[in-house]
Amino acid sequence: MNRALFFLTFVLLSFSALAQTAKMGQANQIEIYLNEVPFEPDAPAVILMTQGESKFFGSVFETTYFVRMKILAEAGKQYADVRIRYYVGDKRYEEISGVKAQTVNYVRGVKTEEIKVEKEGIFDVAMDNGYQEMRITFPNIQVGSIIEYTYKKTDKNITFIDGWTFQQSIPTLFSKYQITMTPYLQYRTIGQGSNYANKVEKTDSNGTYSWTLRDQYSIKEEPFMKNFRDYVDRIEFQLTQYQTRSATAGVEWEKVLNTWEALGDDMITYYSDKGFYRSNPIEKEALNIDLSGGSQKEQAAKAYYYLRDNYLIKGDDWIYPKQSLNQLLKSKVGSPVELMLTLMGILKSMGIKCDPVLIGSKGHGRSELVEYPFLNQFDEILLLTELDGSLQFLDVSDRMAPFGYVDLDKHVSGGLYLQKKQSKLIPIDIRHNSNTVHFNQVSLNEDGQLQMQSSFRNYFYKGLDLAHLIDSKERKSEPLDKIFKEEDHAEFSNFKVDDALREKNYYTLNYEVTYPKTANSNLLSFRPLKFSSFSENPFSEEYRVFPVDFEYAFSETYNTNVMIPEGYEVDDYPLQESFTIDGGYVTFMYSPTMMDNMLKITARFEVKIPLIPAYQYENLKFFMESVASKLSEPVILKKKTSL
Repeated sequence: MNRALFFLTFVLLSFSALAQTAKMGQANQIEIYLNEVPFEPDAPAVILMTQGESKFFGSVFETTYFVRMKILAEAGKQYADVRIRYYVGDKRYEEISGVKAQTVNYVRGVKTEEIKVEKEGIFDVAMDNGYQEMRITFPNIQVGSIIEYTYKKTDKNITFIDGWTFQQSIPTLFSKYQITMTPYLQYRTIGQGSNYANKVEKTDSNGTYSWTLRDQYSIKEEPFMKNFRDYVDRIEFQLTQYQTRSATAGVEWEKVLNTWEALGDDMITYYSDKGFYRSNPIEKEALNIDLSGGSQKEQAAKAYYYLRDNYLIKGDDWIYPKQSLNQLLKSKVGSPVELMLTLMGILKSMGIKCDPVLIGSKGHGRSELVEYPFLNQFDEILLLTELDGSLQFLDVSDRMAPFGYVDLDKHVSGGLYLQKKQSKLIPIDIRHNSNTVHFNQVSLNEDGQLQMQSSFRNYFYKGLDLAHLIDSKERKSEPLDKIFKEEDHAEFSNFKVDDALREKNYYTLNYEVTYPKTANSNLLSFRPLKFSSFSENPFSEEYRVFPVDFEYAFSETYNTNVMIPEGYEVDDYPLQESFTIDGGYVTFMYSPTMMDNMLKITARFEVKIPLIPAYQYENLKFFMESVASKLSEPVILKKKTSL
């Protein structure tokens, strides 16, 4: 495949354009008087209408964009600084022209001024890696201003068409995309999003197609949903075949990436041209390390740790290496894909079966794998190797991750396994028990102060997260008590770390918490499980647009032993309780047990089904509020009264 065909996948555009009356200065009365979005009343601004119209002119693809937006609050004025990124490269792959923009202000529904944006308010800024950004700065922006702009973008790359994104960072009342196809090119259309699937209005007339969506919520990050782009309503296109004509054969159709095998072979050729497929022993020729001896898994681990620890991982995680293998071996600085392909080459030269797997990582923009050859759905790679008869996925993108760990964004349902003439979709199922166990023992120290000795053990990816957090604090020379929220009258001390991720898949933080003001107090009140991850409800918004994604199933177990000091007795403690929500997505159990001189408290929070649909949000919010409340309930000890 022509390398230029890949470039379009880099483009990050703010897809905003025309609509029902897509003409400058022709806002209707509803738009003029609108001061609040009914379905999102706190929105600071709103896109009243956005429309795009695309056509082919020979081998050039042209789209006309129109946007009409209204500022609803002071905070919305930031949206009057418009930025549109596009890819220029070294051959002017994309160009923007015909830009017009204006601010329109009204007083009690009457237009008072219409200010066109002059040339100095429309300018380009050079960005990295061949991008440019067109910027529009609108004048005299007020609360109630309507801003409008239109422009044309031409694209020389017609294999992949960006298409249209119906949702933006602010709510959109009307969004329409129209494309007129040419009879000489045939495209596959891929749509995504629940609104696109259920509410889109479609038209089809003589090769012109359109899609319209109304009343779209804004796109914004929500707690436990960093992958919201995977659920955004959008549409895109990929060329499947084009028409050719010759004097002998006449009109014929030439297919483009019409099979997984063809797509896979094209990627293998690309990697081979960069030198990453080779049969000579890389480890002896360039790395000067001995990887012989032991099992295949031990050999592969040696190669992994050598690359991870001796090469700097730098750059975006992407499917296209910029450097060749020789350049990487000289620079010792590479992107994740370059290091992974190097590891593949090492393992292959040792006789170990290893091949790349293209995947669409979480947050790349697609919640489910499209089961036909559509290249734009892939943005990162894994390695699939067979070690001692067992399949193992490998990833070299995290400088702290042990051998065999795969970045959580790559824990997806499937990918494209690359093998010459045999590339195919395969399932991906990476098992792990990323749970946490908290153990606390509460007693009085020799100074009569309440003291909690704590052990916080995290397994697998929970452990890796904690390792990154502690590493960050140490590199900034920050005390480890900054890991916890500040608390009055609490002193943290005696931090000790046990990093056993590489050997035993856990990472433990031990520490002590002392409450000096409790010395010789007649009444001791404390929360035995206060350092739980869920002692505060993370869900405070009234509504939820996207599903709640905990990423994977896990549990948090809490065990606290309260040693009842001599001369004290238990005055009050939380009662036993358990609850869940319909569907059994999450569960919580709290169980106290009184013994002779000890109160033992056990609690367990468990996420059984990590992806919780938005319609369950109200139930989940109430559930989490109940969990936070229970975890915050105190134990109260009081001194015994003498008779």
